[in-house]
Amino acid sequence: MSDYRDVFRKPETQNWFKAAMGMNITRDCLLHIVKEAIHEFYHTIRKEINRKHGILENAVCSQCHTPNVLPVIPIINAANTENAHFMQFTSRRIAPSNNLCNDICTEIVENHRFRNRSKPKSFQGPTWVNTDACKWCVHSWQIAKCYLSKDGYKDVNQAEDTDFNGIVNVIYNCEFFQRYFAEDLTITENVCTKVILLQTV
Repeated sequence: MSDYRDVFRKPETQNWFKAAMGMNITRDCLLHIVKEAIHEFYHTIRKEINRKHGILENAVCSQCHTPNVLPVIPIINAANTENAHFMQFTSRRIAPSNNLCNDICTEIVENHRFRNRSKPKSFQGPTWVNTDACKWCVHSWQIAKCYLSKDGYKDVNQAEDTDFNGIVNVIYNCEFFQRYFAEDLTITENVCTKVILLQTV
């Protein structure tokens, strides 16, 4: 047992604790900014949908589930995609509330940094397995979850439960956040990619 106590007294172990504390403090500071920005992003999406399609900003839908608002993924590719479990649905269904959820889905894709730019109608990029479309109109964090990595975030339903890496992924993957940075996040090495790289070390 004394061996463990000695480990905690080592300077390198104490440095790891300090780094972890620093990361948690940074996450807590970023959390408030990201929550406000995602809320603003949601309202920006709704304004854009109102401008393009005339759907009122206070219209709400809670009937659509994520697979219903996504186009069918070709079966030959389904086994190799994160969205393979959506194949049980035979076609994209139109959202019952004036196509609202379909339009929100499209806006989510258009704001994803890693969308398929060569195929404008593609829905690749966002992590659809993390989100629940029936909550998009009432809980903006469900939209943020589209910008998280696919591993470990499906059951994280509020910003407060999202770890540091998840918060940074939302900032980096959602192009809406570029407005908060002087640095160009499209360049290969930027503040977000440096932080993500540090997380893997």
